[in-house]
Amino acid sequence: MKKRSSDLLQFGLSIGIFIALALISSAFYFKWDITAEKRNSLSNSTQELLESLEEPVYVRVYLHGEYPADYKRLEQSVEERLAEFSSVSNGLIEYEFIDPYEEADEKKRQEIFAALDEKGLKFSNITYEKDGQEINKIIWPGAIVEYQGEEFPIQFMRSEMPMSSPEMINFSVNNLEYELASSFRRIFRKEKPRIAVLEGHKEIERMHMADLLYSLKDNYDIRPVTIDAKLNALSDKLSEMQFRSNIYDLLIVAGTDTVVPDKDRFIIDQFVMNGGKVLWMLDGLTMDLDSLKKGGMALAISNENGLYEMLYEYGVRLNRDMIIDFQGAPIVVDNGPMGNQRSYVEKSNYYAPILTSERHSHPIAANLDPIFTEFAGSIDTVNQNPKIKKTPFLFSSDLAKSFKAPVRIDLELLREGPEYFKANNKAHQIMGILMEGEFTSAFKDFLPDSIRRNPVIAFRESSAPTKMILISDADIAYNEVVTEDGKKFPLPLGYSKQYKKVIYDNKDLLMNCVNYLLDDAGLIDVRTKNIQVRKLNKERVIAEENFWKTMNVASPLLILAATSGILLFLRKRKWTKKNGQ
Repeated sequence: MKKRSSDLLQFGLSIGIFIALALISSAFYFKWDITAEKRNSLSNSTQELLESLEEPVYVRVYLHGEYPADYKRLEQSVEERLAEFSSVSNGLIEYEFIDPYEEADEKKRQEIFAALDEKGLKFSNITYEKDGQEINKIIWPGAIVEYQGEEFPIQFMRSEMPMSSPEMINFSVNNLEYELASSFRRIFRKEKPRIAVLEGHKEIERMHMADLLYSLKDNYDIRPVTIDAKLNALSDKLSEMQFRSNIYDLLIVAGTDTVVPDKDRFIIDQFVMNGGKVLWMLDGLTMDLDSLKKGGMALAISNENGLYEMLYEYGVRLNRDMIIDFQGAPIVVDNGPMGNQRSYVEKSNYYAPILTSERHSHPIAANLDPIFTEFAGSIDTVNQNPKIKKTPFLFSSDLAKSFKAPVRIDLELLREGPEYFKANNKAHQIMGILMEGEFTSAFKDFLPDSIRRNPVIAFRESSAPTKMILISDADIAYNEVVTEDGKKFPLPLGYSKQYKKVIYDNKDLLMNCVNYLLDDAGLIDVRTKNIQVRKLNKERVIAEENFWKTMNVASPLLILAATSGILLFLRKRKWTKKNGQ
């Protein structure tokens, strides 16, 4: 009886300890991420966003059902992320996975598809093999988020390519936290930051910046602005305020190719003085591309747009030069006759430097693929000011040269080899720089007292703490345009016509620039997280498929049987000894 009571007591204590541990573990969330790239850890900004949530969010995910393994991996990644989002938000984020194909009636299923499309979700066509048959299927790699009585779509797969691929899925997995976090940030945000895109001085046409501007619209309110000497174009003067109040949070100046009038420059200057941020993408030189296309030669001259002196006062000099770099984008050129045909070869276009992020680069340029530039110049820092921090983040390669204006552009230069770039070269020229701090007005020493003291103008001599970025190439934001059936369509930024896909990270770089300038630095941390996929050997997978399926099914049973056998053996041995005594 004593033995039985002792066994019951031990059993009861074991059950009690188990229940207590279960309750404790349910009350506290703990995870140990041992992956090299911290793929299972949320960024600090995402955690802060989720912890600040006060109202419930309901997420309906439609990526669910019978798909190939790559898509199941994406589905599993979505589920893992949402589970973690839910935990960090103290359960305020609820989610469910829905298979649209569970509806057997074809008519009703098409109605579901139409409803998802109307709500803003995009479908993908996939083709895969199963049991020797080719299967075509429509999938919905996205979710509908319900918050405060409104519904918002979220896409997990974003690609400019018409068909899905393992690389695109890997990209989607890499960017999953960013897609979710940026979407939630957009949904929770009561008012979007406002961005003005400067027009009226031969800037890049909107159609040729469409991809960047369309991507920014997810999180920001984008407006084209023509200053035209209007004092209130970028700011307002409130009677109760000493200084003017900016209408916009950020100004984008891309590719100004004509003189900016003094009044327009003054209005931009005061926008900066009142805390406005600016993303400058400017060419130090200007040239006639038509002459280059026709004759293979052109002359690049200084681009006198009036902004050179203004930037100099802020602490940077946009050099009137052109960087040619051995590390150039690939280009196909005519190599002359070959028999009765022409010979075409692929060369490196030295006039189109490919920029890569440095190993210890600023987060703006970290973990990005190569950046495409064309006919770009260099930047120097000047007017050292302890109140301004300057951080270069884009550089030429170590095999680069700088030519001062005027520059004769001749495609014959592409025949030169690396030895040409080793003599008199200028390595690691700055081509993108971030400036943060308190700037001095470029008009401080040039204004009459009547303007300085005018209460409506409300001139400000030094700025509130602000930021600006200068990139010495306007083409970094330029997307090509194609015409189909008489209509123009923009190609993705970073798209290569030669390779027929996006191979440059220009858009992500510029998105990072805007995020950083508008204090959405957390989005940069999330976007630049890189999750490496360790691919399986496809030949071995096919050859050993049955073996590993059998192992997956049998190994748990074998482990259970072995454990049971050992326990029975030990128990029998124990009682045999006791009976023997």
